[in-house]
Amino acid sequence: MRGALLIAKKEFLELSKDRKTMFFAFVLPFLLYPAIFGMMAKMGKRDEAQNRNKASRVYVSDPSHILDGVMASDPKRFERVARPEGDLKQAIRDQKLELALEVATTAATSLQKQETFTVSVLVDESERASEIALKRLKEAIRAQEQAWVQGRLQTLGASSQLAEPLKLEVKNAADITLEVGKVMGRMLPYLLMIMMYAGSMQHGIYATAGEKERHTLLSLMATRLPRNQIILGKLLYIFSIGVIAALLNLLSMGLSIASISGGAAGSMQAAAAIANPLTLGLTFLIMVPLGLFFSNFILLMGIQARNTIEAGSAITPGIFLVMFLGIFTMSPGVDKMAFLAYVPVVNVCLALRKLFSQQFSWMEYLVAFAMTVGLAAIMTMVSTRLLNREKALFKA
Repeated sequence: MRGALLIAKKEFLELSKDRKTMFFAFVLPFLLYPAIFGMMAKMGKRDEAQNRNKASRVYVSDPSHILDGVMASDPKRFERVARPEGDLKQAIRDQKLELALEVATTAATSLQKQETFTVSVLVDESERASEIALKRLKEAIRAQEQAWVQGRLQTLGASSQLAEPLKLEVKNAADITLEVGKVMGRMLPYLLMIMMYAGSMQHGIYATAGEKERHTLLSLMATRLPRNQIILGKLLYIFSIGVIAALLNLLSMGLSIASISGGAAGSMQAAAAIANPLTLGLTFLIMVPLGLFFSNFILLMGIQARNTIEAGSAITPGIFLVMFLGIFTMSPGVDKMAFLAYVPVVNVCLALRKLFSQQFSWMEYLVAFAMTVGLAAIMTMVSTRLLNREKALFKA
C-alpha cells in the first residue's frame, strides 16, 4: 500500500505545479457560486419589486360596466388601457398589456336576477407580469363577489354564514426542516454524482492517457513498484480529487445560499437540523464506494486509451448516464418503487433521498451500501487485472 500512496503523492505534487488547474479546481467554486446565486437573487428581487410596484395594464370589454368599480378600486394595481390594434393574443404576447377581460353583455341583467354571468380572461401564463395581474384580478373579484353575496343574503333576511357552510383550516404537518430536507434529498444525490464524476474525469484523463502522451508511463513502470500499486495509487488520486471537488462545490453552494437567505431564522433552523453529524456521516460513507466505482471506470477507460482525445471520448458519455440516473431518481413516485432499492447506483440516490426526508430505513441504506461496496470491489479487481496486461497499458 505504501507504493500506492507514493504514486498518489506524486500525482498530487504534479497537480500542485499547475497553478491554473489548482485555481479552477479549488478556488473558482468559491468565486463562481456566490457570483451566480448573488446575481440571480438580485435580479429576482429587482423583477419582483418592479412587478409589485407597477400597475397591471388591463383591457376591459364591459358593456354593462359591472367591473368598473373593481378596476377603479386600486389605481396602483390596475391601469385600464384602450384596445390595442390587431389580435389581443398577440398584443399580450408582445407585452403591450397583461390581461384582457370580456364581460358578458347580459351581466347587469344576470346580476339583477341573481344569476351567474361569465367573465372571460385572456392571459399569458408564461409571463410573470401576467401571472401577477391575474392574481390581483382574482383577489379584487373575490372581494366584490363577497359584497354581492352579502347583499343578496341581507335582502333575503338570511344569515351571512349561509354562503359559507364550512371553513377549511389547513395545518401543515411538515415543518421547515422536512420541507427543506425533501428538496435536498432530491437534489443532493444528483449534484454529488455529477460533481464527483466531473471532478474525477479531467484529472483521471491527465493521470492516465496524459501520462502516455508525456511518455512518462514507461519510466514509472521501470521503477521497482509493483504494477498493481501504481494502478491503485492512480485510483486513489482520481477518487480523492472527485471527492474533494464534490465537497468544495457543495460547500460553496451551501455558503452562497445561506448568505443570500440573509440568515433567516427558518433557513438557519433547517440547515442546523439537516446538517447533523449522523446525516452527513452516512451521506459521506455511502458516497465513498460510489466514488470508487466512478474512479475505476475513469481509470480503466483512460489507461487503455492511446491519447487524451480517445480517453475523453470514452469517459465523457459516462456523465450523461450519471445525469440520467440522477434526474430519474428525482421523479415523483420513484421512492415508492420497492424494486429500485436493489438497482445499483439508483439505490444510493433513493437511500439519501429518504435520509434527508426523515423517512430513513436502515435496511434500504445497508442494502445500497453493501451493493455499492461490492460493485466498487468487483470493479477494482477487474480494472487491476485488466490493467496488469501489457496490451492494455501499451495499446498501439
